[in-house]
Amino acid sequence: MHIPDGFLDPKISGGLLGAAVGVLGYCLGKVLKAVTAVVPQRVLATVGNGIGNIGMAGKRILTKIGEKKLYQMGIVAAWIFSAQMFNFPINSGTSGHLIGGVFAGVLLGPFAGTVVIAVVLIVQSLFFADGGFMALGANITNMAVFGTFVSYYIYALLKKYVSELASIAIAAWFSVVLAAFACSLEVGLSGTIALSSVTIAMMKVHFIIGIAEAVLTVLLLKLFNRENIHK
Repeated sequence: MHIPDGFLDPKISGGLLGAAVGVLGYCLGKVLKAVTAVVPQRVLATVGNGIGNIGMAGKRILTKIGEKKLYQMGIVAAWIFSAQMFNFPINSGTSGHLIGGVFAGVLLGPFAGTVVIAVVLIVQSLFFADGGFMALGANITNMAVFGTFVSYYIYALLKKYVSELASIAIAAWFSVVLAAFACSLEVGLSGTIALSSVTIAMMKVHFIIGIAEAVLTVLLLKLFNRENIHK
């Protein structure tokens, strides 16, 4: 799923980097508002030898709830990073690993979850050569935007019609399929591999990987106890 360098057309990788930066900027803004509060402060302006123009200005500070949220994000990031180190065999020598997008989104919310997955992908690319640096925008788009942000809202929609566990499992499966399909389009449109060939190959494998993702996501959420992380 991690696209290495050399597989994408520079225009496609550049455009996806811009899209990833835009979505991450939006998510970071939402997280910042969630973890901080504006504290009003008096502002005294000097006029001549005296003091005048007394007004109010706001200073944004980290709240206690915000500290806990950031701590939770760190824990989830560490769990996902560790889980992605373990590959499970599929067939014909192929293997898969947990993406963790729905896991992060359900635990932390779509904005913080997207940021966490993006940070994991950045660390993997820069320090472990897992995914190319030039393809980082594509990998973030596929696994953080589609695999987390979009998939969280699939989960939220499904939750209205089916049980919590079913909605988590289905959304987790979709997260893998969506990310794999986006990856196929990017590689195919870049001309690296024929679009039909890469799509068929990716979909066959990731339909199965999606089932594993669904099972692992449900098990991890049960282990992590979603209700307690918000307390």
